[in-house]
Amino acid sequence: MKSVLKKTIQWILLIVLLLGILIQTLGFWNYNPPTVAGRTKIGLMIGLVELAVVVWYGMSYGDKEYSFKETVKSWLEGVITLVIFYLVFVISLPQFFSAWNLWGIFFPVLTSTSALFSGIIISLFFQPFIFRLQNKLSTKQNVLLLTTITILIFTLSAGNSLLTSYSIFGLYLVLPFAWGMLISKITVSKRLVAALTVATVILLPAVYYFTIQLIPIQTPQAVVFTQMNMLWNTSLLMSLSSPFMILFVVTGGLLFRKWLVDVSHSALSLLIPAIIFGTTAYGMTLWKEKLQLLLAPVSKKVTFLLILSLLIASFIINFIFNRFVLSNKHVQNFLNKFTGTDLNDLLNLLNSGLNLLKKHRPIICLFVYVMVVSIIGFFTFKSNVNVTLTYIFTSRLGTVILSSIFLLACFEVFYVITKHFWIAASIPTILGLGIAIANGIKMSLREEPVYPTEIGEIVNWKTLIPMMGTNNLIYILIGLAVLIVLIVFLEKKFPINLKRKKSSWIKLVISLLVLITPLWFNDENSPIYYISKGFDNSPNFRNPPDSTGANGSILTFLDFIKVPIMDKPANYSESSIKKVVEKYQNEAVSINKTRKNKLSDQTLVFNLSESFVDPKEFPSVKISNDVRDPIKYIRKLMTTTTSGHMLSAGYGGGTGNMEYESLTGFNMGVFSTTITPYTQVTFRYKFYPTIGMDFKYSSALHPFNGTFYGRIDNYRRFKFNKFAYLGSKYKIYDKKTIGTNPYLSDETAYQNGLRQINSQKDGQFINLISMQNHIPYGDYYSPNEYKENVSGSLISDENTKNSFAAYTKGIEYTDKAVKKFIKQIDKINKPITLVFYGDHYPAIIDQTQLNKYPVKLHATNYFIYSNKYAREHGAKSKIKPNKYVSTASFIPMALEQTNSKVTAYQALLTKIYQELPAITINYSGDDGFELIDQNGKQVSEKKLTKKQKELLKDYQLIQYDMSAGKGYSLETKVFYK
Repeated sequence: MKSVLKKTIQWILLIVLLLGILIQTLGFWNYNPPTVAGRTKIGLMIGLVELAVVVWYGMSYGDKEYSFKETVKSWLEGVITLVIFYLVFVISLPQFFSAWNLWGIFFPVLTSTSALFSGIIISLFFQPFIFRLQNKLSTKQNVLLLTTITILIFTLSAGNSLLTSYSIFGLYLVLPFAWGMLISKITVSKRLVAALTVATVILLPAVYYFTIQLIPIQTPQAVVFTQMNMLWNTSLLMSLSSPFMILFVVTGGLLFRKWLVDVSHSALSLLIPAIIFGTTAYGMTLWKEKLQLLLAPVSKKVTFLLILSLLIASFIINFIFNRFVLSNKHVQNFLNKFTGTDLNDLLNLLNSGLNLLKKHRPIICLFVYVMVVSIIGFFTFKSNVNVTLTYIFTSRLGTVILSSIFLLACFEVFYVITKHFWIAASIPTILGLGIAIANGIKMSLREEPVYPTEIGEIVNWKTLIPMMGTNNLIYILIGLAVLIVLIVFLEKKFPINLKRKKSSWIKLVISLLVLITPLWFNDENSPIYYISKGFDNSPNFRNPPDSTGANGSILTFLDFIKVPIMDKPANYSESSIKKVVEKYQNEAVSINKTRKNKLSDQTLVFNLSESFVDPKEFPSVKISNDVRDPIKYIRKLMTTTTSGHMLSAGYGGGTGNMEYESLTGFNMGVFSTTITPYTQVTFRYKFYPTIGMDFKYSSALHPFNGTFYGRIDNYRRFKFNKFAYLGSKYKIYDKKTIGTNPYLSDETAYQNGLRQINSQKDGQFINLISMQNHIPYGDYYSPNEYKENVSGSLISDENTKNSFAAYTKGIEYTDKAVKKFIKQIDKINKPITLVFYGDHYPAIIDQTQLNKYPVKLHATNYFIYSNKYAREHGAKSKIKPNKYVSTASFIPMALEQTNSKVTAYQALLTKIYQELPAITINYSGDDGFELIDQNGKQVSEKKLTKKQKELLKDYQLIQYDMSAGKGYSLETKVFYK
């Protein structure tokens, strides 16, 4: 009867601890007490539970010297639980997959998976050493030693909360484990136990109330240590290193000693799964991101069900582990290798590990080698060795490992084929270094990496050699020769046979599967996509050089293998495209009946003004009336011209995308994902239609570096006659900056535009891109009267306010430059029309505000102005009011204002612009596009009429044809021109 009662009490205590551990899921989920008292109670309870777990483990293992087998058993149960739990986590929240967490499954102590679990593992490891030490010392000496260490650690750590935050601090938990071992076997008088109990009853509420009183106190030290994540000044007495907390749990251990000491290790191991569930970081994410969304609002019933489910799962895993895993012959053989208890046994284990590494030394060394090859790929972008290596090993190691996996897969394929280690090892060398060298050469020429689509250019080797340079070619040939000689030498003198006939074909299949995974790197929501992201693969398609610097040459190359563009329309075919062409040929005839001018006779200037937005339209921002209206001239001009707001597809960036929309008439919102057409779409076609093709002469002017967004290649593909940029064969004239702004002024851009206008007698198209107002917005202008005259809740901090003031001053300079340019073109006796637009908002206001102001923070300003001569020869001053338009609508709007005849494609754009709400990207981040009406409100596609839906489908069909399709519309030769 006593035995049954004892076991019942043991199980009650065990379940209480289990619940205490699992109750931590509330803090991870949706439980944050609003009061200091509530938070303190929870914190105190969790701290006592965690210490009690470790002390109980110590009491259970205090009777004798245990081998390292116990450590490995607990580690194995934890790993199995972690594997199961992480699988559930990844399946539920694949977007949170992390290679670091995957590593942490098998090395939880090294990767901060769980401080409590690490503490148990480390404590069990040191158990035999602690046992021998305690047996050598007397009871008084043991108590004195542990007390001294407890006070010393508390003093040195000052109650540092890091003790519970990182697994390395699980080492500290060896102390309460040692206390548990000690109190399990020493003789303690009832009087002392009673005294300790009374002390606990008095001190426990005292610690609680003292902490409550201390938390609100703010001192200089409090600020300093809070920034260091050290909470000693507020939770000093209830931290895990607090002597009071140790006193409480040791007293509890003494009170319940007769029930705690002889609990079976298999029963105690039930705590391991619960610890994994309750204290791991991804457990926190799972409860917060998944269950909270599914089951919110959280009720007591839901809370109960969650904890009950985790409790049952802990029992099931523990039962399976003890009943089936530990009885497995292979597991037993593995565990029997760890039966030692002293340093000699540890050295033997270490020697066995080294022998295992030696057995697989060729592959281990090869993997290290391909990691070096992968790292070299980063140096095509960054030149400073120390900075680059620091950056790689602190921030980008995941991408290096992922790149190395692909190189190793290449080796495996060729090893199975050739059966020669060194020949197979040369393949990743040639591929890795080849891509890195090619990137280095291309970066020096165009500041962009080599794309997979360019591999076919090898057939044009006669053209490529002069571009590479003779010296580079000689170095490459010498390198190949040295590599060949080295391979022959190594194969003859140091041949390596991996001796794995049975597994070779399995590894070949796995390697081939690995090599095809880049096809899904950019396929959102696919498992491969999330695995790739888990290795920190973050391609930047807007700025490929930056992507190379972040991911290395190899991974960047793989990222560009397949980029999602558009979903194929169900009715896409050559015949369906021909029907659309014929349909809008008829529309063009109808529209042209009322049009008098020929577009090629006009001078049309598309002016992308970097980050131009009316500063007064920023949400919450106010500009004092005591200073000049920063866009005084443009504001007045907009009242007499076609003007309004352009819906940008970017915030703080995306210039190339807006330029693409304006030149082609295609829309970013119609694409399936966020892409950069200049680098991911246009290269698919030898020629790409733009507004420039309607003119005998087309040019682009950009007073900055011309390589971004692949502009050099794209303008060639557009058949532009000229592209003038800094460093090009066409000179940028009148180069001026304002104040300390490093970018050339808008006046510089307009003076070069004016030169280009005057250089051609007949009509022409000019794409003019300014840079003056590009980020960052430093203290460039002095004096700047806007510094003390701008305010607003979203620019309340000093840095943001100063940035906004500098930006506003820059916009004022733009306003003056525009005024000067308009006056200049008004004096020219030929029809000139200027389409002026800001490409996106500057990245001044925090992007978190995008959810609150989705349309406003994407709506820049635009106007279309026709000069005096143009208006005298049929052009309009103003067409119908359009408060909101897409960038893709500028072509039909400019044609309407200049009274110019349209092509079949331009007829389609005209119908889109006139009959549909403005099309743009989905500002909420969901798939698909958004339709915005003239009030700036979203319009559901379902509310469109049948005719409007048909028009939209025609547009999508043509855009697909020229983005992911066969280009059938180009073959008709009558659609675009």
